[in-house]
Amino acid sequence: METTITQDIWQEVSQLLNLPKQSDLAAMHLQEIESEAENVLELLTVLRTDSYRADAGDAQETAAELTIALEHLQHHIQQLLPVLQKQLDLEP
Repeated sequence: METTITQDIWQEVSQLLNLPKQSDLAAMHLQEIESEAENVLELLTVLRTDSYRADAGDAQETAAELTIALEHLQHHIQQLLPVLQKQLDLEP
């Protein structure tokens, strides 16, 4: 669960970037991307440890969790990326 400070920071980032009307939504996506990215990095570390231990069962379970985390990360990126590209005048 994210703290109020983290929520406020992403809201400020959204406002600073002048994200149109969707600043609350953009802030939520930024917050979720940060959280899921941390989760993905942690799961990669666990998967590496599972592999080092040659523990196929744990590795398979961790890989399943990693897949879900990557799906969540992808969802938030797909929602936010077009908004950022448009606001920053970047070609997709």
